[in-house]
Amino acid sequence: VNGLEAAFGNEMAFLYMNAVDDAEGQKAFDSLSLPGHPGYVIFTPAGEELYRSFGILREHNLQEAIEGALSNPIITDTR
Repeated sequence: VNGLEAAFGNEMAFLYMNAVDDAEGQKAFDSLSLPGHPGYVIFTPAGEELYRSFGILREHNLQEAIEGALSNPIITDTR
């Protein structure tokens, strides 16, 4: 993920949360009903979920999801 943040950090925000901290991260993990660690969720700026996955991912799989999200008109239309 760190390499992807460097590549796409100017186009989207990356948020890292600890899912077992008995605080904000765990609340977010529980509210999203993620079935495993690590969890990945991509949202539009309006909060619409575009992508969800969990577990160890290959970099290119997550990169494709990010590129797909960024090419989504909901995200790229700034009108």
